Amino acid sequence: MIKLIDNEIYTDDNFEGQIFNCTDIKKSKFNECNFKSTEMEDAIIDNCEFIDCDFKAARLNASIFTNCAFLNCKFTYADLFGSKFKDCKMIGSTFEETNLMAVTIEKGNWSYTNLKFHDFKGLDLSEVNFTGADLTGCNLENIRFNNTDLSHTNLNQAKLKGSDFRNAKLDGVNLSELNLKDVYLDITQCILLAHSLGAKIDI
Repeated sequence: MIKLIDNEIYTDDNFEGQIFNCTDIKKSKFNECNFKSTEMEDAIIDNCEFIDCDFKAARLNASIFTNCAFLNCKFTYADLFGSKFKDCKMIGSTFEETNLMAVTIEKGNWSYTNLKFHDFKGLDLSEVNFTGADLTGCNLENIRFNNTDLSHTNLNQAKLKGSDFRNAKLDGVNLSELNLKDVYLDITQCILLAHSLGAKIDI
């Protein structure tokens, strides 16, 4: 059985089908590694970096990732039920057909991620950077977006009812194309909305 160790650099390693349940690993780097169908449940991963890694059909249930980077990684069909991401960088990663139920996201950078059609209802996504992320068709109802960066995100078909966007950055988002019924906006955002609808504002 392969064992992952701290402060190690792994490049192009094949971990497909390996079992790393309850692993505790710190400060290791993984470059272009294959984690397909890997089991890494109830793991504690701190300050690790994963670049261009493939987690297709991997099981990462109830694992805790703190200050980790997943750059351009693929999580197609992966199971992340109950996992927690604390201040992680997920830039450019894709989550197609991924199980993200009961996931916790605390701060971090999720810019340019593909999160289409996922259900995040009721989460607190304050202070998360979603710049350029694809949130098409996501259930974003009753979410708190305090100080969240949603600049240039794709919110097409997203469900937004009851969400609080006050203090969020919405640069490049066409608010007039969204269903904003029962959504909370601050004054600046209301002015952006008015502008997008063609109104002339005199302040």
